[in-house]
Amino acid sequence: MSDTDDVQKVLSLQWVFGLNKDEKGTVHNLSDGKRKAIFYYVGHTAVIYDVDTHKQRLLQGHRNPIISSCMSEDRRFVVTADLGEESMMIVWDTYSFLPIKSIPVSDYDGVLDMDISTDAMYIVSLSKESPQYISLWEWTADDGHIPKLRTEVMAKDLQTCVRVNRDDNFLVVTNGLKRVIFWSWREGGWKYYSPPISLRDFKQPVGDFTQSLFIPGTELAATATVDGDICMWAPVQSEKKTKATDKTVLKVVRVHNSAINFLTTVGPFIVTGGVEGFVRFFDIQLRIVSWFEELNGGPIISISFDRFVAPAPAPRHAAKDEDGAPVFSGEEFEAPDFVVSTANSMVIDVPSASFGTSDQEYQRGRLLVQGQDQPIMCVAAHPSLPRLAIAGYSGNLHLWDYGSKKVLLLSIFKNLLAHCMAFDPKAQYLGVGFTNGVVKVLDANTLEELQSFRSSNDCVIALTFSHDSSLMAIADAENCVGLFRYTHRGQDPRKPIEWVYIGRNRSHRAPITGIQFGVTPFGATPRLMSVGEDKRLIEYNLVDSEIESGLRLRSAHKITQGAIPTGFTWNPSPVGDDGRQARRAAGAAASPEAPKSSTDVLIIATNEYKVKLFATDSNRQCIQTVLGPTYGGPLNKVMIIAQNVSGGPQQFAIYTTHEKVVGLVKLPLDGNPRKAMGLLAHPMEISSAAVSFDGRFLFTAGGRDCCVNQWAINGDQLRVQDGRPIVDHYIDVIEGGKDGDFMKEIIDYFYYAQIRSQGEETTAKRKIEGKIPFTQVPNLMRALGYYPSEKEIQNMTYEIYTRFGRVIGAEDIYIDFETFIRLYVNHRPVFGINKKNIETAFAAIGADPASGVIDRDTLFDLLRARGEPLHQLEVESCLKSLLGDDVTSVDMLEENITAKAFAENLLGFEDYEESERPLAPEDADEEAEEDDED
Repeated sequence: MSDTDDVQKVLSLQWVFGLNKDEKGTVHNLSDGKRKAIFYYVGHTAVIYDVDTHKQRLLQGHRNPIISSCMSEDRRFVVTADLGEESMMIVWDTYSFLPIKSIPVSDYDGVLDMDISTDAMYIVSLSKESPQYISLWEWTADDGHIPKLRTEVMAKDLQTCVRVNRDDNFLVVTNGLKRVIFWSWREGGWKYYSPPISLRDFKQPVGDFTQSLFIPGTELAATATVDGDICMWAPVQSEKKTKATDKTVLKVVRVHNSAINFLTTVGPFIVTGGVEGFVRFFDIQLRIVSWFEELNGGPIISISFDRFVAPAPAPRHAAKDEDGAPVFSGEEFEAPDFVVSTANSMVIDVPSASFGTSDQEYQRGRLLVQGQDQPIMCVAAHPSLPRLAIAGYSGNLHLWDYGSKKVLLLSIFKNLLAHCMAFDPKAQYLGVGFTNGVVKVLDANTLEELQSFRSSNDCVIALTFSHDSSLMAIADAENCVGLFRYTHRGQDPRKPIEWVYIGRNRSHRAPITGIQFGVTPFGATPRLMSVGEDKRLIEYNLVDSEIESGLRLRSAHKITQGAIPTGFTWNPSPVGDDGRQARRAAGAAASPEAPKSSTDVLIIATNEYKVKLFATDSNRQCIQTVLGPTYGGPLNKVMIIAQNVSGGPQQFAIYTTHEKVVGLVKLPLDGNPRKAMGLLAHPMEISSAAVSFDGRFLFTAGGRDCCVNQWAINGDQLRVQDGRPIVDHYIDVIEGGKDGDFMKEIIDYFYYAQIRSQGEETTAKRKIEGKIPFTQVPNLMRALGYYPSEKEIQNMTYEIYTRFGRVIGAEDIYIDFETFIRLYVNHRPVFGINKKNIETAFAAIGADPASGVIDRDTLFDLLRARGEPLHQLEVESCLKSLLGDDVTSVDMLEENITAKAFAENLLGFEDYEESERPLAPEDADEEAEEDDED
């Protein structure tokens, strides 16, 4: 699937948990008397939350994290901008929830901060790069995607805040840490003035600036500082003609005891939000009028007011001082209600009438949005109820009812950072693993801590329970697997039953990518396996593992040769292509002697974008290899769900990648690219994912974006059939497609293989049936540029013979063109061999790190002895094929060989230096050296 609308029907975003707490001004109050709503953003999604109906409208259009937003005076439009490649500035209609204008800003160095004019006709933005630019966008014009005005900010101080004068759209103020600049574009170009900043002018030290604005109804401006001061700016008094941008400091007044994060105005008031969590109102003389200091939400980063002000029952008029400025008292204070957002990821609705009351609950306001203020690393879905546990580096664990979207319970871990967690299948326990090696077992219903262990000094990266909730296993960053058993303390039947630590085993030599429990065939005894980047699949001997002996191993198998496992799932039912379609096409029935696999299967994803299915018996035979989704990076998690669709019960695989992408694949797995879809779920890494107990919802955590997304899964919307033969779906991923030159070459080779199988020099009448013997497949693939190893050929042989229900070696199998194309697409590398691959291989076998040189005899000795060794006759045959009949011995080659010489002179890669076909996102940095047996 590729159509965006169809993709969003399969996985549709339903709710976003969290809030951006790193940027100022993230929340805007849309309340105007007709609606009670707020706007905010988290990750790359903007949210309009209706307070009265408790519903979210999700605005999706950004690829990168949103870092800035602004709102028009009438609350009709909101503008958002993201940071990253292909960054965009999008204008949204807050009533229709649709994007009105999308403006690419990558070519203009992105957006760091922006503001919109009072009439909503213009947007002023500051770029994020150095040299920095200030731009004016007339976004409603036909050429609104191009700045109307743009000039470089000459100040060496990076400007971080920009505000438009509410009374005069031609005037703009910006500030960085050290400079404040007043701008005007009245004359058709940017003119500016930056007042001098010195002790002589201020008559006192002044801290770094945070935000600036113009004070409506006056010619004054104000700038807040990290020291809690407000600097007031007034027009320069001079006999000469001055400009509107000419400002000088009027006074500096300390209004907070700590930094002022946010500065705004409402009516006649200057409003400040401080790091200490206070909101204060001042008149233009900076005399305090009211204060809201009971919010208890953390440092203030946004303040936004209702546009609608209910008429006061008895209007009161403020007195005026001798200068004519209003003088307010607490009894006369009137202002719109407002919302604040805090650095603790909260949005609080504050009634202005709470000032002057003694009701502390009323003074604290109403909590509208609650998130986590540090990266969210793990989510876990309850096995029988609509509940979701969310935890991470904030130290908080929230238990949500994802049906009502309410927090049910909160548990706080002091000085502990949660990294993984899981419910047990019986919904009695919630296991949580932390970055310091601590494991806690909580009551799944109350979050009360039951037990705590520390089996490691390093991060617990995975945690899982057995099907009967009798065992719990963990994997840690020290490449160890640990085991806990629910049994009598000290194995004494007289003592209470509790979780007992059995032991751990450093079973892997590289990071562990997955641990899974399963059951014995036709039984209910738990089994435990793990997979690591060392390419080993380990099974543990749970029966003989006791406190005295620790966790013991049962077996270890090397499951891949070059590919690195990235994800592991143990599924109790088959998920691969069982070959029924192939047998029907061939008119064959299953042989009674055909190999049979157990019902459960091990699903292992690799960094080569392949998904391999393995039997769970002691042989660990690779049953099938298929092409995995290639929308993002390699898969790192696969979860199997079942749904009732229009055709009846259907299984699907939900997958996540390390960064950005999640998706769904219709089972059985067969490599058909149209059976898979993927979408951008988060702008950065995906730290965790979970599926609801009924298979209706997917939950994804975005790590650093402090966001959890809830997706509705509708597998029935995954359209596989498009009116074309199935084989065409596989051909789509071949270079050039169906009508490309490479496809024509494949057809030619396939026909030649038929001729070759009947004898190239035969005089008998040839019978072309569109099939070739399977024995021709390896040579045919080599002719097409894919050179399978002997192990890969063995896996292909097992796969094909199993699909056709035949016994290997009993008889030859003939496959048609469609079967060959499927086999070729599923097994060939997604990325071709390039310069980096060869250099990495040379380094792995001992080439000089500086020069890349390896001794000729050493190289060929390795080829004859390691991995799948080449016999002497095979070496000589290869040399003749590559270099001609004159080269009959290795001794005729140069004594020292480099990767470049090997590729160009021996293999014949003519474009060695130029050929840089892309690797998978993990590229060579994640490629591990081959084991000795390779």
